[in-house]
Amino acid sequence: MHFKQLLALLIIASSFAGFTHAAEWTVSGDIRERYQSFVNPNFNSAVDNDWQEFNSRLYLKAKADFGNGLTLYLQPQAVYTVNHVTNQGRKNFTQADLLQAYLQYDMADFAIRIGRQQLVYGDQRLLGHLGWKDVARTFDGVKGMYKSGDVALDVFAVHPSDIGAMTPTPAAPKGQSLVTWEDRKLIGAYGTYTVAAKSGIDAYFINWSHNQQAAIGKGRNMNTFGVRLFGKANGFDGTAEAAFQTGTWANNVSQKASAYAVKAGYTFDFWKTRFGVEYDYSPGDDKSNATTHKNFVFPFHTNHAHYGEMDFFSWANMKDINLSLKTSPVKGLSFIGNVHFLSLAEARGDWLNVVGAGNVFAGSPTYTQSKAGTEIDVKLVYKVEAIKGLKLVALYGIFNPGAAVAERNGGKTDSARFGYLMAQYVF
Repeated sequence: MHFKQLLALLIIASSFAGFTHAAEWTVSGDIRERYQSFVNPNFNSAVDNDWQEFNSRLYLKAKADFGNGLTLYLQPQAVYTVNHVTNQGRKNFTQADLLQAYLQYDMADFAIRIGRQQLVYGDQRLLGHLGWKDVARTFDGVKGMYKSGDVALDVFAVHPSDIGAMTPTPAAPKGQSLVTWEDRKLIGAYGTYTVAAKSGIDAYFINWSHNQQAAIGKGRNMNTFGVRLFGKANGFDGTAEAAFQTGTWANNVSQKASAYAVKAGYTFDFWKTRFGVEYDYSPGDDKSNATTHKNFVFPFHTNHAHYGEMDFFSWANMKDINLSLKTSPVKGLSFIGNVHFLSLAEARGDWLNVVGAGNVFAGSPTYTQSKAGTEIDVKLVYKVEAIKGLKLVALYGIFNPGAAVAERNGGKTDSARFGYLMAQYVF
């Protein structure tokens, strides 16, 4: 179903509901201003491809409760982005559309939601809203929900919304989607069984398919099965997740891959300080068999939150040991630090960036080095007490390349640096 048809259905349904019961509306908003800069993203200071970007983003949210279990949710957005890459010049775009627009009906333990909506599950390694980007991810379709006692289950059939690209483009249509998202479909189920407060198990199945009209990945039809354990008690917290993929990566190419993650932490009363450790791993593809694709891929992930703020890695052909610290020395101020020790699981395979599709470096049978490097990220978050809803964030990250970069980059191993300043106000 096209979004225009979905929107028409929402308008008709909400109008009918409005005649039968006066709606109760709640309205809120979110405005964000962010400046960010990336220095030496190719680890070669002799080539000046540094970039800077300024982003403005406005979200408005409106929810109407018509009674009898029927609600309408609308979330329009407006985005303005100016991007400048030294060797490419300036790019910019503006965009206004609907991030979410759905009608939901609740009846006892069941609910159904139809329209434009976000999918957010677990640690968002596979499905998430990508909310840190200016144009966040959202889907058009239908979702059924069940929740009773310790059991919750969502079942969905959607396709990615065709609302815009994630970054500006230099030529027309300057940021609009360059592929037909309606040729990509997502069908799945995500269930949770809670065994104790904040502890339980998730299990999921996701089918991701492209038809023969898709711009890329024609014939893709992949199944992802996974399980995630989570728990929190007496200061300790942790999760463990394993996912497996079968099916077809593209016409005449099968998919066979897996990925694993384990993390744990302990929070002390002193300054609400948490120390954590995490290990992420996914076997790579050595490209020895052209008829089998062995890199793990994710339908619509949020890897940015897990494997480094600089987006050099995804949950594919990788090993990551992450040591983390979060502490709040004064009210409203948090310090967050992460150190990632990153390497490739398969030296001959592709080194894949945050989206899991683009190469930081393409693989080669001649490569032997797997040590990618070390990334250090430091973030300060301040919630301004005098202005309720205002949050200020500053981040600085540095990536020190290892032997794998030297081997792939003509011996160039200059450090890459990334930073941003952000102000966000929720009203």
